[in-house]
This record gives sequence, structure tokens and C-alpha cells, in this order.
Amino acid sequence: MDSGQLKDRIYIYELEITRSPYGNTNRKWVCKYSTRARVNYSSGTRGEQNDELFYTVDREFIVRHYVPVIDTDIIVWNNEKWRILSIDRNREYNNIFIRTTKIMDEDIEIDNYDIV
Repeated sequence: MDSGQLKDRIYIYELEITRSPYGNTNRKWVCKYSTRARVNYSSGTRGEQNDELFYTVDREFIVRHYVPVIDTDIIVWNNEKWRILSIDRNREYNNIFIRTTKIMDEDIEIDNYDIV
């Protein structure tokens, strides 16, 4: 993989769950890694559910093989959040293919895009 093709900056967030002394849990998305990636358009469809029109967009992020990413993480790219559908680690080309879909929910709050 040519490193010149890794043009876009992405941020990988993981869910951190903490429990207070009183027993309630707090969920917080914490930035665990920032790297460069190549972003490819994968697919997109238009659907209708409950008389409401929506669009699904899928992208493929290609990163280097050493990036620590798992299925439960989310990716932030261009101020948009992406849920990971699958991860394909290709050792022959020393990269990882990450297939994602755009998150339309507003319940996932991310404060900033800096590594904590």
C-alpha cells in the first residue's frame, strides 16, 4: 500500500463504561487512536420506514495493519460517525479494510476529536 494514498485523518473511539459507587453506569466514548486512512465509497441505498425516507451510506476505510481497531469501536471522519460492520486484516498488503455504515443516531455524543 502506498502511504501517499492515506489522505484522510480518522479518529477511532472506544466505549468506556464506568460504574459509580452508587451502582449507576456511565457511558463515554473516548478517542483511543488517530491515524490516516484511504476512504472508499462502498454503497448507498434509499429506504422508507414508517413513512419516513432515509439514506444509508457505507464506506470502506483502509488503514495500516498496526492500527488497534475492534468491531465495537466507532470511527469519526469529517465530523461524521461511522459504525464498524466488519474488519478484514490483510497481512499480504500490510493493511486493514474496515467496512462501516454511517450512524444516524444523535444519542452518541463525542466531545472533541483529540486523543485523550
